[in-house]
Amino acid sequence: MEEVVINDRKKVVIQKSKFRGLDTLDIRTWVETSDYKGFTRKGVNIPVEKGEELAQKILKVLKGT
Repeated sequence: MEEVVINDRKKVVIQKSKFRGLDTLDIRTWVETSDYKGFTRKGVNIPVEKGEELAQKILKVLKGT
């Protein structure tokens, strides 16, 4: 599991999981407020085998190419 801290109440959590029997990467927002602590519905599940392609495309967007 990896985390990207957005601010003192929000982070993005990236972890391997199973979704409908398939191995997936679950990329989801986690929040900690006075009302709620836990995962939100904001997120995505992608097949593990697409993870490297996703990472390459994110880097491409960041580099502006």
